[in-house]
This record gives sequence, structure tokens and C-alpha cells, in this order.
Amino acid sequence: MDCDQQLLSMLSKLMRETKGAGSQVQKVQPPGSQVRRPHHSTSKQASQQHSKDQKSGNKQTPMAFKAVESHPKPANKAHNHPSVHHAHQASGGARNQRKPPHSTSGPKQAQEESVRPKSAGAKGGQQLRPPQQQFKHVQMRSQTICAKDRIKHRDQSEPRRRMPMAMSDVARESSTMNGIQKQQRPRGRQPFQQGKGKNDFPIRSENDSQQHHQRPWTPWKRGNAHQRQDTKPAAKEFSKPNQPEPATLDEEEFMQLEAMAPVDIVMKLASPISGLIEFLKEENTEKNLIASFLKILSATFNCKSNQHSLHYLLELIKKSMFLKITLPKFIMSALTEVLPEAHLETSRYLGYTLKLLCQLITVYPASAFVEVSLLATLVQSTSNHMQSIGFPVSEETGKSLENLHQMVAFLQERQKYGNLKSDTYTYFVKPEGNEFRHISIYPTYADVHLIDKPFVRPNIINEEYPDTATYLDIQFRLLREDFVRPLREGISNLLSCNQKDLRKGKTDDIRIYFDAQVLGPLCTHTGVYYRVRFNVKQLKFVQWESSKRLLYGSLLCLSKDNFETMLFATVAHRTVRELMKGIIHLSFTEDSRLDLVDVKPTDSFLMVETIAYFEAYRHVLEGFKQIRDDEIPFQKYIVHCQTNIAEPKYLKGTSQNYTLEPLSRSNNFNVFDFAKWPSKERLKLDESQIQAVQTALTKELAIIQGPPGTGKTFLGLKIVSVLLSNINIWKSATGSPILVVCYTNHALDQFLEGIHTFLGTGLVRVGGRSDSKILADFTMHALRKQPAFRRNLPKYMKCMYPALIEGREEIELKIESLAVYLEASAKGVLKLGILSEYIQPNHLKSLQVGSQYNPSKRYDILEWLKLTSAHTFYFASKATQQQSKEDDWDETASSVTEGDLGNLSDLIDEGGDDDELIKVTVEAELIQAERMVDEDDLQKQIQNARARRAALEKQFLALNLNEDAPPLKSQSKNQDGGEWQVSKESMAKMKRKTKHQLQLTDIMSEDEATKRVNIWDLDMVDRWRLYRLWLSKYQVKIKHEILKYEQEYQEIVNRLAELRTQEEIMILRQSKVVGMTTTGAAKFRNLLQDIQPKIVIVEEAAEVLEAHIITTLSSACEHLILIGDHQQLRPSATVYELARKFNLEVSLFERLIRMEVPFVRLDYQHRMRPEIAKLITPHIYDKLKNTESVKKYENIKGISTNLYFIEHQEPEDNIKEGKSYQNSHEAHFVKLLCEYFIQQEYHPSQITILTTYSGQLFCLRNVMPKRIFDGVKVCVVDKYQGEENDIVILSLVRSNKQGVVGFLRIPNRVCVALSRAKKGFYCIGNMAMLAKQVPLWANIVGTLRENNQIGPSLRLCCQNHPGTDALVSTAEDFSQVPKGGCLVPCEFSLPCGHKCTLPCHPFDPEHIEYRCPGPCQNKCKVGHPCHKACWQICGDCTVKVEQVIPGCGHRQQVPCCVDPWRFCCQEPCEKTLDCSHRCLRCCGDSCTEKCPSRVEMALPCGHTRMIKCHQREEAEAEPCLANCGAPLSCDHPCAARCFECSALPFHAVCPVSCAHPLPCSHPCKGICGVACPPCAQPCGNCCPHGRCPGSCGQPCQPCQRPCTWACPHAKCTRLCHEACDRAPCDQPCHLTLDCGHPCIGLCGEPCPDKCRVCHVEEVTEIFFGGEDDPETRFLQLQDCRHIFAVKEFDTLMQQSEADESSASELPLCPKCSAPIHNNVRYGTLIKNVLAKIERLKVKIVGDEEEVRCRRVCLENFLEEKEELNEYYPRETLDLQFQLQESNISLHKLTTLGHKINLLSKVANLKSKERELVSYRRKMMQEEIDLLVEKITKKRSQFTSPELGDIEREITTLKQQNKLYFIQNPKKRDPFPPAPQPFFKLLPSLTGDATYKAWKEERINRLKSKSADLI
Repeated sequence: MDCDQQLLSMLSKLMRETKGAGSQVQKVQPPGSQVRRPHHSTSKQASQQHSKDQKSGNKQTPMAFKAVESHPKPANKAHNHPSVHHAHQASGGARNQRKPPHSTSGPKQAQEESVRPKSAGAKGGQQLRPPQQQFKHVQMRSQTICAKDRIKHRDQSEPRRRMPMAMSDVARESSTMNGIQKQQRPRGRQPFQQGKGKNDFPIRSENDSQQHHQRPWTPWKRGNAHQRQDTKPAAKEFSKPNQPEPATLDEEEFMQLEAMAPVDIVMKLASPISGLIEFLKEENTEKNLIASFLKILSATFNCKSNQHSLHYLLELIKKSMFLKITLPKFIMSALTEVLPEAHLETSRYLGYTLKLLCQLITVYPASAFVEVSLLATLVQSTSNHMQSIGFPVSEETGKSLENLHQMVAFLQERQKYGNLKSDTYTYFVKPEGNEFRHISIYPTYADVHLIDKPFVRPNIINEEYPDTATYLDIQFRLLREDFVRPLREGISNLLSCNQKDLRKGKTDDIRIYFDAQVLGPLCTHTGVYYRVRFNVKQLKFVQWESSKRLLYGSLLCLSKDNFETMLFATVAHRTVRELMKGIIHLSFTEDSRLDLVDVKPTDSFLMVETIAYFEAYRHVLEGFKQIRDDEIPFQKYIVHCQTNIAEPKYLKGTSQNYTLEPLSRSNNFNVFDFAKWPSKERLKLDESQIQAVQTALTKELAIIQGPPGTGKTFLGLKIVSVLLSNINIWKSATGSPILVVCYTNHALDQFLEGIHTFLGTGLVRVGGRSDSKILADFTMHALRKQPAFRRNLPKYMKCMYPALIEGREEIELKIESLAVYLEASAKGVLKLGILSEYIQPNHLKSLQVGSQYNPSKRYDILEWLKLTSAHTFYFASKATQQQSKEDDWDETASSVTEGDLGNLSDLIDEGGDDDELIKVTVEAELIQAERMVDEDDLQKQIQNARARRAALEKQFLALNLNEDAPPLKSQSKNQDGGEWQVSKESMAKMKRKTKHQLQLTDIMSEDEATKRVNIWDLDMVDRWRLYRLWLSKYQVKIKHEILKYEQEYQEIVNRLAELRTQEEIMILRQSKVVGMTTTGAAKFRNLLQDIQPKIVIVEEAAEVLEAHIITTLSSACEHLILIGDHQQLRPSATVYELARKFNLEVSLFERLIRMEVPFVRLDYQHRMRPEIAKLITPHIYDKLKNTESVKKYENIKGISTNLYFIEHQEPEDNIKEGKSYQNSHEAHFVKLLCEYFIQQEYHPSQITILTTYSGQLFCLRNVMPKRIFDGVKVCVVDKYQGEENDIVILSLVRSNKQGVVGFLRIPNRVCVALSRAKKGFYCIGNMAMLAKQVPLWANIVGTLRENNQIGPSLRLCCQNHPGTDALVSTAEDFSQVPKGGCLVPCEFSLPCGHKCTLPCHPFDPEHIEYRCPGPCQNKCKVGHPCHKACWQICGDCTVKVEQVIPGCGHRQQVPCCVDPWRFCCQEPCEKTLDCSHRCLRCCGDSCTEKCPSRVEMALPCGHTRMIKCHQREEAEAEPCLANCGAPLSCDHPCAARCFECSALPFHAVCPVSCAHPLPCSHPCKGICGVACPPCAQPCGNCCPHGRCPGSCGQPCQPCQRPCTWACPHAKCTRLCHEACDRAPCDQPCHLTLDCGHPCIGLCGEPCPDKCRVCHVEEVTEIFFGGEDDPETRFLQLQDCRHIFAVKEFDTLMQQSEADESSASELPLCPKCSAPIHNNVRYGTLIKNVLAKIERLKVKIVGDEEEVRCRRVCLENFLEEKEELNEYYPRETLDLQFQLQESNISLHKLTTLGHKINLLSKVANLKSKERELVSYRRKMMQEEIDLLVEKITKKRSQFTSPELGDIEREITTLKQQNKLYFIQNPKKRDPFPPAPQPFFKLLPSLTGDATYKAWKEERINRLKSKSADLI
């Protein structure tokens, strides 16, 4: 039977029994817990019921849901639950063992029954199940759960969830649930897990049955003294100062919660002191409390804020006994109700229960499925019962129940096919038709690949919308398509273009970045960000400081498979310095973050960036999906475009009490009676402004258009001041401040600063990107930090911060540590200790003992991979001689390194340091500032995170590819202590090889790895494949752990954000005015929905997309004021087609005006002088009046006109990056014109330079030095709307033959550009081209020509010389006005008598600041003239005169101003020092105390040294740095320093290269001071069957195949390696060569490749004589290919064979001296020589038996020498490990034997040292340590002089000790220090695991040795 059918059958049976019994359920309380007593119950009723039950024979056994009470679940230590003590008993602890939970008889049961209260005061009741049925039911439940568990294929990362359990199940579950939860966590939307200890790891007790989670900062519940005593240690662990007691959720508390807002309810219940956790633990909660809890909880489900805290509450409920026991009992209790009132209550609370169940299964579809399924069945049964007795549930409850059953059925189907595995997937979002709310905000595969054509309709601007649903749908789809289409079209073009165009980045809609790699996560206060590195080789042309690339919030798409799969992320943080290195910080979407588990550190992605600002889109689109059709305010205007605008709702009935106090003293009048308004003179407003104010105050929708200069901001401030004066009319009890929304941060700051002038408190600026010092105290961040606000926070909010922050920091440390592990794995080779967990034990052991060089497990992985600097000398294996393969490795790498970045100066414009150039208003910086609305300092957080990681990173790599130093200090030394010089080229080659191998994807399989026993026998290819297997296993584990912690971290961050939002809501509710940018309003939409502002004022409303304004409005908005000008800048859309053809660029402001919705336009401009205003009137505005103030402006100085346009034909310059342009001609002209204005004494702040392109902005910056132009504002037109200045210079940039004018054809931008100047306006551009292409410009140019305000040259007028004018059309023409005047000399008479030398200059007319360059006319008192310039201060006279110096009598040249008595005589001192040297100072100085003369000093060693005279004493104590030079035994001089040899009893090893010929004829590669090691070169021996694969120094394996030497005349019958038994054949060869001529060789031998005809000169070349004889036969050597006459060469070989001195050397070629390895004619000779060489090799290396015997002897010796283990355990252990190496040679055994012998003697000597007194022992210890260091250092062998020196030193120390005891017989230490036993020290040296393995292996080897000896 199916498990669900069994469950239904069990429930129906339970209901039948419950109904038929007629008795009531008695609530039984577990021992030790507190009893909640209902107010309406009495003990008498309970006693009567008990008697009735006794008579009917029913025992008081609880029903199935109550079975758990006798075996309570172990309580969490940090939950402070009073049943902790009993939980320890029930969990089977070591102290209190209990019977199995299913036992129902015996004294224990009787004892428990006696402990239970006899009266629980239950209301109503039910008959309990008989024990037999109860036990049967328990078995059935257990079987059902087991069956479900067997068929359920759960995700291993997810905890197992069970149904409400019966007695045996709960008891068993209670002892194991905590352990399961520690090991598994769901991947879904998990709220903050409080079940963690201080370090966020599960806290384990010694007994696994007593494991508990710990929750941070959860106070203990009150209980009896015995319970508090048991749990006191746990309480102490989490105690905090002034920690409040947890609340008790009783009726009073629930009443308080019911009065709170839903957002506050969620936050309070999520607090650690709410008492919710304790409430959920209780199993016998009163029914009325359960009902109240469900009611309050259901009210929170509609809350759009604090969703993460709500999920946390649902998580607590899901895991609690409330869901498993309490709630099922509550539902089933309705079956026994008899009163009609109770049935009505049940009907209502069933609806609350259904809401809870629907929320649980929606948020946790996988983990809550079982419990919700059971409860759904119980609710259905109860509903059927209510229907049968005539109390049907409500229609809404019925629909909810039906919906719940559909959800359960849907999940059952998923579970049936194994698809219900995780809570991270959303299962219940089904598109209903084409509803836009079910469309994903993020791009999907269908979006990118255009599976279906997008459904997009144009914005309706000429008629009303049919309905609100259509309006929302059109706006949503248009906005989404605006950011999706560039990505779609860009990727489509990218996939279709060729590789060449792709590398050039020829795509308009996206920006491409190659070789992107995900490096690792960084934790910040806003979430987890990832560092991503990309290739910047193709981006050297990018000016990152001005580029719009990778701005904050930009959407990025990463793919490695042609966008079949994609990862999406947004830019979270950027800095110019990191962008130059190719580093960016990204925030991945939730789905993409899950996919990062499958991303390898070496994976390379193609990363594309859409040009749209995604973050703004995301917040607005999310807001649209939350808006219901009936929530939009002002629908009759916004949707239906009605023209009859009503008054604000808050004015109905209160209009008589209005005041205009800020404007005039008009109080308590009817605001709608315009006739009673004060006059314009009293209000100081013009007619249009008064009309605008009246409309804004009396209409619920006010639209005010303000052309340039009409005072939109001024009027807006007036409106706000009046509204604030009437705050008592519109302000609600909960607080609803005025919301001010501006398009830019600068405009918002200006507006709020104006409000601050009349509003001292109650002002809040939301968003952290304000530069205003005035508003610094009114930002949200500053207000939240105020002490008064912190003190007034509710307790439950104060208590949440410490717990959440502590949890965040703990998980932060784990994530960053894991990130270091993961990122380090891609930077180099990991240390063996890091990988040991992922290496098979036999492989790990092989690594630790298989190296001849260094058996330490810290470094040997580098040697195994052949990455150490000296591995070729120390290690040689027969199976690893593939040097040619290694040299042929591909050394290229695709990833970017530091060296690949090129010169950073290529990325930056020329023009000097930024400090020397003017600061310009960069458009990219402005955009970035507008996007950054958070207050957190991300830069500081990221720096802190990277600093924390840097401290960890160096601990994990054995070889770091980012470091230039050699890999390891110990690897940089040779075997005799000398330094190995690793060249940069070798290190670079090693790094390139490593990087190439780490990027390969070929990984050895687990099966293949298991079959490999000795991994030292693998070739290099397989070694790296095996390493990558270990690495992949390591990386997979790390990534899964990171993902798990990321989800926990993000949940905590989200809850902290909600907590901060709750604080912000409190601040905003108390405020009067709140200011936000449009971006901030979109991001904080939920915040606005909570504070419900009634009045919303939008400035620059015509620049804002309609969707942005709609999401800003809440349903409570009653008054909307839009201020702007749709004839200036429009909203910016990404896609041009959507902007123009689909009307996306039409704002709500403009659309309503087009639909003839009433609006007011301001008619008087207060900015521009009349001639400037004519540029836009009537060309753009039909009418615009000037105020009297603008007619009184003074004329611009130095120029003949206040308005002029300079024409030119100079072409523009194209910029490679982006779509920007620059014009160098205009830039230089504008720069000099600006400088000219400064020379006219205009302050730089009065001048603004505007340009239409950002490329021109940086061209201007690079030619304008800061020292001249500091203060001049340089900006692009689009970012200067709303600004003004006295003088504006405009550069239009565009000038080309094609006549392309770009966006200069847009009237809105032209309007802004022409209307910024107040007094003077000057423009330069190709006006002819503009007039030809754009009608608007043609009209403007026509007006200019009529007024003579346009031309090729600008007339400059000299202020000092009227009539002296200069015409300037190019930058060179400004040479006519070098100082702003003319070329006439100034010649102004100065007070000093000189005249001004400058040309005419209008600045500084009185020459106050002028510096006269003429010579100074002053003289000193003696009469010497001053030699300084006139403007300089004269100072003292420095003319030198001859004076006699008193005291010494010398004559000196003394400065005139210096007294001879104070002058220091400069003659040399004639005094002699005590050292007999002459004083080297001047006569006037005191004699030197330390003589600096250099002298030669004889040292005690016989050397001399040049020192300073005063350093004699110090030099005697310094070591001699001269070379020793003593002759060594090899006759070479000692190369060590003198002090090194004098400190030791022996000389250093001779470092001269040996070069002695080895038996194989190769020269020795070692050094002179050590014996020649076996040759490490590849063996040259070969035969027709193959080549020896080993090294030259290893014995060759003899070839066992038959000899192949045969000819028609004879054949060898022996084996290949044996001497041949046939004679050479002297018959001529009869074969024909390829050239057609006969062979010149002999029969049976390889034919020479030379021909007597074709190669006559080479063949007949005389060497032996007789080569020119036509009958001569030749042979060719196979090794060097030289040819010789056979007869003469036979004679030479016979002589070589007879020479005994060369009997063991191979014959050599007479021409090149190459050894002859392979020749069949002389094979016998060669084989005999090779046999002798092989015998020499065996003698050097040793045969297997000799090696085995020598090894056994050394091991026995080590075991017998107890003093070695006692005094030198580390050295002894190292020697034992070296003796266990598999490929050890006799040569090394000899060296080890010397070490063991010498170390044994030193240990014996050390045993005598114990008897010495402390000071003598210390002296002896130093000398012994030097000996031990010399003995145990890495070496290939000991030389004879070394052995002799060490032996003599040991003997000397013995004699000294003996002599000391003879001379001091009583000076023995009575308490010598006892050494630590070796068996105790060994585990600490090697680790427990290594020690156990070593010990076991050692025992086995001793057994085998004993058997061998027997």
C-alpha cells in the first residue's frame, strides 16, 4: 500500500475511535515542566473526569500526538528549557540509562505515571486510545515513516524531515536529530540558524547521545533550582552583561503583539528574548494561546518587508514540537467541541492554520512536506466534521484548503519521480496565461537565444490606457526589454562574428572581457562578493578613470560554452587601480551562486557586460511585480488621463484652517478661495509662480513645468515650506513624512539644503552618496548612530544585533578561510599536508618515504612533480626518464599574469600627474555616485577582507606562482650546504610548466589511481594527472562548504539589513521630510511602502522614467507634485528603438501634458540675459519672459559681445574606446579662452566649460593645468542640468565630412546646453554642418547671423587700450593677447623706480601683486650693492672680504655680514692626534675624536684588513672575511671564509667542479669535495632491440633476446648481451644503394649512406691512407655516422683491445672522440668493455643482496643504540625513514652508515655531558650541536678529510671531559636533566597517524628480518 494511503487510513481510524469514545483527552504534562492552567478550568472538573475514566476502564494514556511526552526531546543547551535534565536522561546518556521507549510496563512506567499531574484542567476532552491500539498505531507510524524514507531520495546536503512521530519514533528521533542537523543543512532559503556555538560549529559533548546545538544569546527559561543547577555551565558560556529575561508568550503578550504592525510583529518574534522558542517547545499549550498565536502569525504573511526574518520564524516552527505535536492536537480538538460558539471559533482558526501551512510548504517545499501533508489531512478531516454537524467552513477557508491539497499533490508527484530534493527551488510559480508578474527579472536562456519573440507593446502617449493591468504590463515589459535586448543582440552578434572581430571587441551592445576567472569570495556587510580576474591585454586603450565600463550595478553574463549555460552577476565594487590589473568584485545572483559549485578555479569564461544599468531596472521591476492593480494611486489620471483633478483627500473638511505663514501672514483662510490669497507683491512671486503654488497646494496631482531659469527649485522650496506649516492637517498618527525625490544626488542635496534653511529638525536624507556638509547630520547613517535614538530602541531590537553580528563574523571567518584554500589551489602546488586527506594511504606513504632527497612530508610533493631546484641531482628513477617530454611541454598559459598587463602608462592619458591637472566632473564618476545608494564603505570592508585573507594565503602553497623567490628555503641548498643558484629563467620556466599543468583538465580516474602502487614509478604526465585528481577532490569539498556557509551568511546579512530597515522606518516615521534619489527610491521601495508618505514631490520629473515614479508611490499617497521640464533632458533609455518607436523616453510628466492633463508653466526666467534667452525663445519655447534683474547684468570684460558662436571646419578625433569623440582644435581654443577670462579678473568659479562628449572632457583635462584653472568647472552637458554660471563656454565637438551630428540633433539636449549661462555665453563648433543637418540649429544660426553673433573669429578688446582689438579663431591667435590685454608694453611706474616689463594686462592694474624683476637698488652699510631681484627681500650682505681671524691669525674671505670672531677658519688643522695621525678637520673646528685614517691591521689568523684608525678594538672582535686559502686534500685552495673554517675543526668541502671521467665516459657533474655520484644522464647503451631506459649510472638490464648479427656466410648463436661466437665477414656487400650505385661496405653490416660516386670527396678523404683505392671497403659508425676504411680501422680496434689501460673504456671515434656503443663488426670488443663497466656499476651501486644485508645491519644498529633514541629522537627517526626508502643505493647506505656511526659516538659523548655542571654543560652543548649539524646535514657522502676531522673533534671532546673530571672530581651535577623518552616524543614529532603506521610497519619488518636471519 502506498505510504500516503497508509497515512490516510491511520488518520481516519484515529478519528473514528476519537468520535466513538465520548470521553475527553486529558492533557499530561511532562515531568518538570510548567503547567499552563486555563482560567475556566477547575480541579473539581478534572477530578470528576478522572473518576469517569477510571470507571470506564480507560487508562490515562495519551493519544498518538501525546506519546512523546514520556520521552521528551533533548533540549538545546542555549534554549534554557527546563527539561534539559530530563532530555539527558531520555537520550540514553552515560549516567542515566533508560528502557527502550516502546516499553509500556514495569516500575519505571508506574513511576512516570505518578509524576504526572492528575489534573491538567483540560477544556472538553477526548477518549484516549487503548494501549493495544496505541502500540499498534505506533508500529504502523514507524513503518510508514520508514517506507517514506526508503523511497525518498533526498539531497545529501539536506536534513531528513519526518512526520509527527509516535512514542518510539520521537524517542529515537530525539537522540539523533541534533547529530543529523550538525552534519546536514538544507540548501534552500534558510533563515539564520541559531543552533550553533561560538565558532558556528556544532558543540559536541563526550557522549554522542548528549549532543546539542547552541543558539546565541537565548536566555534561560525559569525553572526549579535543580534544573538551573544542571544547566548553569551552558548558561555561563553565553551570558552577556545586562541581558534581559525572555518574555513569556501569554495572553497579555499576544494582545500587545496584536496591536503592533505586521513588520514589527515579525521583528519582535524573531528576537532572542521574544519567548517564541520556549513557546514552540511546549507540548501542552493552552488552546486559546495557540489560537492567538496562529491569528497573529497569519497577519504577518501579507507583510512585504522583513521576509527573511519571517522565513526564520517559519524555520523555527518547522523544526519545533509545535508543528509535530501541538498543532495536530489543536486541529483534532475541534472534533470534540459541542458548543456552537466553539465551532465558529474553529472555523475561523482553521483559516489561520491553512495560511501557516501554505506559507511553510511554499518556503520549505522539501523539508516541510511530510508535516504539512499530515496536517492538511487533519484539517480536511476537521473540515468534513464541521460540515457534517452543520458548521461549514468559510468559502475563503475552503479555497485555501483546496489550494493546499493541490500544492501537496503537486509535491507528491515531484517526490514520486525524485525531483523533490531541495528547498532552493520554487515549485509553485506557474505562469497564468501571459501574466507579467511571473516573468523572471533576470535574463533567461530563452531571452538570450530568442526562443520566442518578446511580447512588447509601445507606451501609449496619445490616449488613455484601457485598464491598470494593461498599463502595468506595458511598462514592465518595456523596461525589462530595455536591458535584455542589448544583451541578447550583443551575444547574438558575438556568436556569429569571426574570431578576429571578436578579439577586437566589435560589438555595440555589449562589452567583452576574455579569460575571466572566478577567484574567490569576499564577505562584506551587504553580502558575499566574488573577485573575478579578466584579461586586460586587449583593453590597454581603455581610460578606466573615465570609462563607463564595469560601473556599479552593471549586469555581467559569464559563459564558457557559447552561452549554453550562463552565470549572471552585477558589479558590486570597482576601483581604477584594480581594473587596470583586471580585477573586479561581483555579486552573483542566487541561482548563479548555486552553480558556482561546478566552477573550477582554472575555468576560463567569456564575460560580457550589457550597457544597461541593471540594478535600477531590478528594483523597479521587482516593485512592479509586487504592485496590485488596485494599489496604484491616481489611476484616474495616470491610467485614464482624466483632466478634472480633485483636491487632496487630507484637505477635505480642513481647507478653512490653512496658513501661508512662510509666504505671508495669512492664517486660517480657505485655501481654495484664490480671491482671498495675498497679492504677488506680498508673496514676492510672479503670476505664473502664484498659479503654480495654488495648483500644488490644492490639487492632488500638480504638474509644474519650469523652463530654464524660471526657478523650479525656488518654487519647490516655497511649496514645501507651506506644506510643513500645515503639517497638522496632513500628518497621520503613524507618521507620514513628505517624500522628496530628485534625479541626481547633486539636485537632491541642493533641494534638501534649501529645506534645511527653514526646517531645523525632522529632515532625513536617505542614501550615502551626499557631498553636502550641511546634510551630514541628517543622513540616515548619522541619525541611526545618535545616542538618543539608540537608547529608545525597543529591547527586542537591541538584543538581535549582538547575536546576528557574532554569527556573521564567525561564518565570515570560515568563508574567507575556505576561499583562501580554494584560491591558493589555483596559484600553485598545494602542500602535502593540505592534500593528505584526499590521497590514498598507500600513495601518501609512498610520497613520504620515496624521495632520496627529502623524506619530509612538507616538501616532497615538489620533488615528486620535479619542481625543486636540485631534484635531478638527488633523485633518479628508471621509470621517470622522460626529460625530452618535459622539455617539450607547452609553456604558454592563457591566464593573465602580472607581466602580461603591460605598461600601465599605456592605459592612462598623457598629460602628467592628476595632481597637476584640473579636476573635471567625470561622467562615469557621476553615474557611479548616482548608483551607489548604500551607506556602507565597501572599499574599506573589501580591504579588511583581503587583509584577513593575505595572512592565511602563504600557509598553503608549496610553490607559489606569484612569488619570484625559489619555492623553498631548504630546497635552495645543495647536499653540502652550498647555495644552489636558481636563475630567473629556470624559475620562470618552472612556473610556466606548473601553470600549464594546473590549467589542463585531464584527470586520473579513481580506479586508475587505485591500481597504481608506487607513484614514484609514474611518468610526469600521469603524475600531474594524479595530482589534479587530488586537487579536484579538494576543490569540490571546499566549494560545497563555501556554498553552505554562503547561504547562512546571506541569511544573517539579510536579517541584519531588515533590522536596520526597521530602525530606518522608526526614524522616517518621526521625520517631516525624507529625501531620496530616484535610484534610492526604487531600491528602498519596501521602506516607502511601510512609511506610507501622503505627499510626494518629484523634482526633475521629466528626466525620470515613468516606471520609476510609479514604484515610488504607495497606496497611501494622496498628493503628488511633479516639477520639471519635458523640453529639456528626457529620460535615458538603453535601446534607441524602444526610446523612440515605443515611447519609452516619454516620461509620466510629458505624457500627462500631452494628454492635456492640467499643468502650470512658469513664464519668467531669472537666469539669462535677454540675448542669451533668445537662443531658446521662440526656437524651443514659444514664450519666455525676462525679469528686470537679468537686464541689469554688466557686460563681459575683454570681449566685444556677451554672446558669440565661433565657427570652424576642423575635423573631430575619434576615440577607440566607446562611442565618444573629441576635437583637439576646440579643446585648445576653449582652454585659452578660459585663461583669457581669468586674466580679465574673473574668478575661476565664475566660469564653466561644457562639452557634449565625455571624450572631449578628458581632452580638456589634459591641457588645463591645475595651477591656472583650479576652480573652473568642466562638465558634460547632460550632467549640468539645473546648474548655472556667469560665463559658460560650450564645445560642440562634432565636425566631419559625413555630416553626422549625433545627439546634437536632440532639441532637449540643445536646450540644456544653450541655457546654462547667466552673463556670457560662448560656443565653438562646426555651425555650418549643424545648420545643414538640424532645422533647430538652422533657426538658431539664422538668429545669430541677424545679430552678428556668429563668425569664424572672436573679437577680443583690450580694457586698457580701447580700440586695440584682436581677432582669434585658433589657439595660435591668442598670442596677440599674451596677458589678456594687447601687445603694447605696460610700462607702469613702480614705487621702486622701475617700470612694469609685462605686455598690457588687465589684471592687477595697481601692480600690487606684481614682482619687479629689475636689479635691487639697495646697498649694505659698507656700500656693497644688493645682487637680488627687486621684488626679493635683500637679507644679509654676502659679499666676501678679506679678514684676519682672531685666535689663529689666518687670513680668510669672510662674508660682509659675519663677525670674524664668529667665523670658522677653513684652513687645514695642523695639530697631531694621540694616534700620531694629523687632524683632518678645519682650523676653526674642534679636533676629531675618532681618527678616520685607514690603516692596515694584522689579524690573529695571519690575514690583514684595512680599517679606520679608531676601529682597532672593534675590528679585533669581528670575524675575518678573507678567503681561507688553505690547501685541501685535492690540492685546491679552500674557498670558505676564514672565520668559517676557524670556528670549525675542519675545512669546507671543495666546491670546484669535478669533471672526472666516470666509467661510462661521461664527465662527473658533481663537485670536487665529494665522491663522484652515479651518472644521472640517460644511458647510451643500445642494441637492435632497443635502448636502455635507465640512467647511465644504474646497472643496465642485459638483453635476453638472440643476437641479430647474421649474413649469408655466418650467424651468431648467442644472446644479444653476450660476446658473439662468429668472426667478422670480409666479403663485399652486393647490395645497391638508393642512388643506384653499389654499396661500399661489407657483408652483414649496415650499408654506409655514402657512395663512392655521389660522395667521392667525403669517401676518398685521406685519414688512415688508402681511402682512394677503388677496392677499399668502408664501414660507418652508427653513433656518429663517420666512415672509415675497414682494414685500417680493424688495426686500430685491435690495438685498442690490446691496450690494458683502456680495457674498461669504450673505443672512441678517431674523428670526434664519441664513444662507440653500437657496431656489429666490433660488437665483441664493445660487449666485453660494457660488461666490465656494468661490473663497476654494480660495485658502486651494490647488488640487491648486499644492499639488503647492509640495510639490515644498519637498522639493527639503530635499534640497539638506545642513546640515539634518547638524545636525538628526531635525527634517529629521519635516519630510519631514509633506511626504508625503496630505491636506496649502496652509495647512500654507506653515507647513512657514517652518519649513524658518528651520531652514535656523539650521543655517547652527550650521555657523559649530563654529569657536568650547568655552565660547563652549556659550553659542551654548543660544540656538540656544531658536530651534529655537520653530521646530519644533507649530503651525498662524506669525504675522507671530513670523516677524519669529525673523528678528531669527537676524540678531543672526550679527552676534555675526561680531563675535566680528573681536575674537578666533586663538580658533578647531582640532578642531571632527564631526557624525554623516545616513545613519548615520537607521536608529537610525526603525528599520531604517522606514528601508528610507522610503528606497525617497523614491527612487521623486524619479524621479517628475524625470519631471514634464521
